[in-house]
Amino acid sequence: MLQLTEFSCTFCREVHSVLPTHRLSPKNQVTVPREARALLGKGEVAHLHGLPTAMPKAGSTELFPYVLLVTEDELKRREQAIIDAVDLAPEAKLALVSKLNGGAARMALDGQHRIVLPKLLVNWLGIEDEVFFNLTNTTIQAWKPASFLRWSGLDAGPVHHPDLTRFLAI
Repeated sequence: MLQLTEFSCTFCREVHSVLPTHRLSPKNQVTVPREARALLGKGEVAHLHGLPTAMPKAGSTELFPYVLLVTEDELKRREQAIIDAVDLAPEAKLALVSKLNGGAARMALDGQHRIVLPKLLVNWLGIEDEVFFNLTNTTIQAWKPASFLRWSGLDAGPVHHPDLTRFLAI
């Protein structure tokens, strides 16, 4: 048991030290990774929308804050999905569309892929100087590095996710 604890602590330090983070400037400016698939092939992306949200950890009630960064087109696609949902009443659709757009912070993306995170989003994440970007095909997730490690379980050592393994094995 002692060896596993030592391995877990060593693994956590190793993962945290190699987790690719981006420096947050004193003015809350940060560079979005150029390899962000959500931005590739989209032509000129002038703005990103930041949506403060949280993700539960499997088997837990604990919520982990992150910021979902999407393009204008992706925000429109998600709004349309709400509008098209047949299981929602019109009032519920209006409420969800209002929450989606009302909670979004619009951030200019410059030619060097930099954005300024509004203070509200910096506070939501609880970050001081480093941001971890988790890249998907349609979005960019901004996380406090320690929160991502805890949410993913990587802070405790190697993790087996049977559901994910099922899809990796195809």
